[in-house]
Amino acid sequence: MDELDRLLWKKAVEFTRGAGPPKCCTVNYPPGHVLRDTAQFKNAVMGCKVAFVMFFGKMCPYCAAFDPIFRQVGERYRHMANFVKADIEEFYHIAASLDIMATPTTVAFINGTPVEVAPGFMTAPQFRAFVESVLEHAGCRN
Repeated sequence: MDELDRLLWKKAVEFTRGAGPPKCCTVNYPPGHVLRDTAQFKNAVMGCKVAFVMFFGKMCPYCAAFDPIFRQVGERYRHMANFVKADIEEFYHIAASLDIMATPTTVAFINGTPVEVAPGFMTAPQFRAFVESVLEHAGCRN
């Protein structure tokens, strides 16, 4: 092994060790981003180790009331998870496959798999506790 090979090997070992805790997100959407199609849904759910998808209805008053809470908590944890919204009418096939019966319903995904479903309106402390529980389960905590 010559000097160049040793240097490359050293750099490869440093690179594979990483410089800190594992990064939980590679594709980040702004908190509250409304998904437009199935490709965006897949990117949002697979782009972070953890994703929270709020299924909402356009005429749902509880969805409108929960939206600022969803965005505020999402902003606080945006570096650890995606917080996106999906119109239940446009994503009816996904909502049906997840047995979603009401709006708002927030589904937590870890590595693309749904792990928790929180139906209905939540207060900010309730939603924050839900988010922290899922993040801890996924190993994406500060």
